Amino acid sequence: MRQLKTPKPILIALICILFFTQTQAQTGKTENKQQDKNSIKKEITASLETWNNAAKSRNLKQFMDLYDASPDIMIVGSDSGEIYKGREQIEKWAAKLLSFASFSWDMKRIDIDANGNTAWVFIDGFMVVTNDKGHTRKFPYRFTGILVKVNDAWKWRLFNGSVPGGH
Repeated sequence: MRQLKTPKPILIALICILFFTQTQAQTGKTENKQQDKNSIKKEITASLETWNNAAKSRNLKQFMDLYDASPDIMIVGSDSGEIYKGREQIEKWAAKLLSFASFSWDMKRIDIDANGNTAWVFIDGFMVVTNDKGHTRKFPYRFTGILVKVNDAWKWRLFNGSVPGGH
């Protein structure tokens, strides 16, 4: 049985075409991943802004709508004893908090990363507290959180706030 021989220039050209095609496909995947990451960061940033505005306007319903329905959601605040688990505890705490002041965050640094329907955030900046008499207090504050994507919305699963030392 006689073997067909492929001329070397054609074989080399085929290898080059396959290599080029594979490289282009990998580049396209990398660009798509970057676009996806940018899209996710925009979605989460928008969710953070909505959450921030809800706390600032003292809108308890909107504030709570941004938390996952899981019974395992948690808030760990910056004060001793501020650990709340589950929707009922968090809503009770938030209602008490928003009854005497509005809260917002001046987010100077925002780091976001996601893997599928789970994301983490790190925010460094300032917390702004305005009481019923209009007195405002601003102090350094940072928080980390885990969010999960539920349908088309990013919801808080864990919030952990802290006041940086040395200020």
